[in-house]
Amino acid sequence: MDATIMQTLILVSLSLFTSIVTLFTGFGVGTIMMPVMALFFDIKVAIFLAAIVHLFNNLSRIALYHRFMRWEIIRRFGVVSIVGAFVGSFAQLTVDSGWLKNGVGLFLALFAILSLRPGSINWKLPVIIDVIGGFLSGLVGGLIGNQGAIRSLYLLNYKLEKQELIVSAALIAVVIDLTRIPVYTYANYQYLTDNLLLLALVVLASIIGTLIGSRILPQVSSELFKRIILVAVLLLGILMMLGLI
Repeated sequence: MDATIMQTLILVSLSLFTSIVTLFTGFGVGTIMMPVMALFFDIKVAIFLAAIVHLFNNLSRIALYHRFMRWEIIRRFGVVSIVGAFVGSFAQLTVDSGWLKNGVGLFLALFAILSLRPGSINWKLPVIIDVIGGFLSGLVGGLIGNQGAIRSLYLLNYKLEKQELIVSAALIAVVIDLTRIPVYTYANYQYLTDNLLLLALVVLASIIGTLIGSRILPQVSSELFKRIILVAVLLLGILMMLGLI
């Protein structure tokens, strides 16, 4: 089979599967897509292309659940994410982000373990430091493309309904993506034009995956929904500490 066709099939299939699964965590599309895209592209190009898929995936979530939006959380948490995203996206052009991955990975793993202990599912970060959480979410997103776990952890503080968490996380993610993608585009425009068809197919698969996941969501209890998020955060933290993503 032609290498280009194989690459397309791998990325489209992964995008479809990832979009279904990550609807239940509020993050993970970029985290999973970026390392796979890095098998075919330079790492910074992979971050750029994965960010575009991430953007359209979250736009589809907003289209599905916009009536559940919690605007007070967006104002409190999302605005400072823009500042963090600007700093991170520019720093990504010059900074070695390995040390940041290890630190973020350790934090995520420890927090998830504490939260998953029997009787500790309601353990949470103080709401008073939302500004820090918003800034870090944007910073990490701009620098290494993995902002979603921090964002989902903070949103768990608010005891949101499943749809409220999904759409609030999606809008914050879109704000961050619209901040960082123009910076990436400036540095990688040629790669975008060379891979428009591939990117369109991957984006379409991610939207279809979101639609499929939305049919499954009503069958998932709120408690299981929270635990799915925390287990995903734990796995992500471990993988980041090990340098696997």
